[in-house]
Amino acid sequence: MFELSRTIAVNDDPRQPMLTRQDVWAGLLLKANNALPYVPQMQKCEVVEQGAGWLVRDIVLKGVAMRERVTFEPERRVIFERIGGPEPGRIENTIGVDAGGALTLTFSFSLSKQGLASGSKEERDHFAPMEGMYFGAVASTLDAVRKTAREGGLRVAAEGQALNSAGETDWMTAYYEAADSLDIDRLLELHTDDTRLAFGNYPVVEGQDGVRAALSGFWSTIKAMSHQATGAWSLHDGRVGIAELLVTYTRHDGSQVTIKACTTLRRRDGLVSEIRIHGDFTPI
Repeated sequence: MFELSRTIAVNDDPRQPMLTRQDVWAGLLLKANNALPYVPQMQKCEVVEQGAGWLVRDIVLKGVAMRERVTFEPERRVIFERIGGPEPGRIENTIGVDAGGALTLTFSFSLSKQGLASGSKEERDHFAPMEGMYFGAVASTLDAVRKTAREGGLRVAAEGQALNSAGETDWMTAYYEAADSLDIDRLLELHTDDTRLAFGNYPVVEGQDGVRAALSGFWSTIKAMSHQATGAWSLHDGRVGIAELLVTYTRHDGSQVTIKACTTLRRRDGLVSEIRIHGDFTPI
């Protein structure tokens, strides 16, 4: 059995968009369903069966046909088990954090080669060149996620569903994109002059000046923010929008915390006249 493990920092380049755990998870899901864009040495990747939390795919890697069962541990780990072919074993992609709370991605594999003695020099020589291939796949996946972040738009939720997939919630997409920019002027352009903000159990704030002061004060305590919708509904001809969200906040020290939240948006003449935000924000 040939074993190898390596951990990389996800956000080690300050020039790149800050990625959240949910961003990385979405990228791992894409790679699991179709690895061809990320692994140049792979000639085939076809999902042949799938269920809740798993799939089975047939792959051809460097001319070798294999079958893998892929198991998903949401927002934590993807496990690839080789269940068919001449190289049985297990590959894992694990999302974690380091001692300082910074996001990491760990790649590890334990593989054997039929016909080669376990632990032999021949086995090591066979798998050693694959290290660069597998790590390259991880790097290209992160690059693809960063490209999506640079191009803007609400990111794909962990289930792989976009907030605006039905088209009816496009206005909500634009709203959360504006919020994630931390540009208060951009956000307030989407509000009426007499807008109201209810944030948890805090007193209701009224008027654009009040909302500006409240949100700017809160945003000054964080470095970045990312909304990802797990459910969204536009009701009454777009006059009411309800969204269930995973909101990831990046602190100034680079550590991150994700909370579950629910927001209700009320609109008048195409502008948000009231927003109610519900969630437990004490971890922030």
